[in-house]
Amino acid sequence: MKSSTLLVILVLQAVLVMGIFAAVAKENAAVGESKGNTETNDGKLGCCTNCNFSFSGLYTCDDIVSKCDPVCKVCKVVKKNPVKQFQCTDTFIGICGPPCKKN
Repeated sequence: MKSSTLLVILVLQAVLVMGIFAAVAKENAAVGESKGNTETNDGKLGCCTNCNFSFSGLYTCDDIVSKCDPVCKVCKVVKKNPVKQFQCTDTFIGICGPPCKKN
């Protein structure tokens, strides 16, 4: 009786853990899709203050700027009023550049 109860508990725990991993993988895929870019950019940004670096060697930059860096392939408008501002949505290979200097 005790061994069958223990077996049921272990199976339920395994299912729970698998469900958690599946939810995390789905969330990570959704975050990647929201960036709108599946290819990596081999260039390097001149600077980035709000860098999202991962230990996989990839990074994105969440800086909102008046003009995207020339190496940026996908530069999206993120704010129109009072002044138009942009964000580079590329995923880069390597490490983040130095923080941007404030003007």
